Amino acid sequence: GKHHIGPEFQFGRILGDATEAPVLLIKTAWGGKSLFVDFRPPSAGGETGPCYTQMLKEVREALEAVSEDFPELKGRNLEIAGFVWFQGWNDAVGPPEARAEYEQNLVHLIHDVRREFALPNLPVVIGELGNGGEKAGEGILAIRKAQAAAAARSEFEGRVAFVKTTSFARPAEDSPNTGHGHHWFGNAESYFLIGDALGKAMLKLTGEVK
Repeated sequence: GKHHIGPEFQFGRILGDATEAPVLLIKTAWGGKSLFVDFRPPSAGGETGPCYTQMLKEVREALEAVSEDFPELKGRNLEIAGFVWFQGWNDAVGPPEARAEYEQNLVHLIHDVRREFALPNLPVVIGELGNGGEKAGEGILAIRKAQAAAAARSEFEGRVAFVKTTSFARPAEDSPNTGHGHHWFGNAESYFLIGDALGKAMLKLTGEVK
């Protein structure tokens, strides 16, 4: 839309330029959703989040429809090469339990997604909730800490990366959508830099860049 852009544009360019093989990005993202409830993975206990279920459904549907949507890929072997998680605002502003459980819920999410696709070493890039820059509120800071801690787990060594994004935040007055701090004020420079950093981190995990 006129006032929004996503990180996938530069993320896709970084990956596409690094390999001769075609790269397909499957984006499943719904605003106003939390990991605590909406994306809650099965291993976290309680009711599995509807967005978690929908995410897997849409990924599978996209893969099944590749030959129809992209005829040039018909007959090619597809490989799920990586997973990016860039979320956290609603957990930051939600109930205290959402922040307290975020690290463990994110760990469960990674394990469950890997299990769903039978890819125990699937590379995962976690984009920091960098909204607001270094002077963000307590809730956002708690989510950042949880994201970094999840990525630093020894079980994920070399296969999960945490990408700092706080330095990419730009002032509302320099952005087209001043009322949407949860969407980086719609600032294209912010989203470009985020996509760039996420893409480079994914390349390192996948071995395209040493």
